[in-house]
Amino acid sequence: MVRNFAVCYLAAVSTLLISGCSSHQGDAPAPTVESTTPAPETTPAPPTEAPPEPASELPPCGDIGTTAMPSDCQLQSRDPLGVTFEVRHTGSPAHLVTTVTLLDPGGAVVQTLVEPEANAPGAVAKLRDLDGNGRDELVIPIFLATANMRYAIYHASGNSLEYHRAGELAGIGIDTSATGYVVVSARTEYASWDVEFWKFAADDLTPIVTAQVRPIDDGTGKVAGTTCAVIDSGGLETTGLTPAQADTQFCAEPAVARVRRN
Repeated sequence: MVRNFAVCYLAAVSTLLISGCSSHQGDAPAPTVESTTPAPETTPAPPTEAPPEPASELPPCGDIGTTAMPSDCQLQSRDPLGVTFEVRHTGSPAHLVTTVTLLDPGGAVVQTLVEPEANAPGAVAKLRDLDGNGRDELVIPIFLATANMRYAIYHASGNSLEYHRAGELAGIGIDTSATGYVVVSARTEYASWDVEFWKFAADDLTPIVTAQVRPIDDGTGKVAGTTCAVIDSGGLETTGLTPAQADTQFCAEPAVARVRRN
């Protein structure tokens, strides 16, 4: 058993991708040139089209707030479909209702998503392309435990504007791996981690394997290193790896190596 250590936990929330709207200026008038001969008749140019209005009047969502009740805000997707997400909060900090209204680029309402029981003081929703398909996933924080944050993940397939609740992930951070997995690092106790690897199957998150990082006690209550073992979370067969090969591959993933150094 590892003892005599103070534990410090931190819920880290990834930064947000926020895009603004650009404006356009008309061309400056051409200088006047005097002439003694009549000017030829010209057809006036069509009026310059006015820039589109922002789809939402809410301010952009920021980083983790300093108040328990988060402010209403909007997220702007940078993927080709350009969906705007209006994020509103009602209720109380302990029983927060998060409502997200999806708007198409023209400002029309496409869909409304509701998380009725959110308890994640100060945390804000964000957009992340978790599966690397060029479309943003909507990540809504719904519960803050002592060490780990639980998130509801919403996913859209292909060119659909509508989002589907794909599942929940819990951990200190959500990463994507070069091998195509969604990676969640969850602290279980001091120097102990469960690093989970997930994939999207259509619109649903499915667990693949978990790399369990555990401390080695040197006999005096100090950590002399860590071990890593991979267990099947339900999708090992889909990887085509044997258990020994899975240990080698997943224990070498950057997210696992990072927590083993901590």
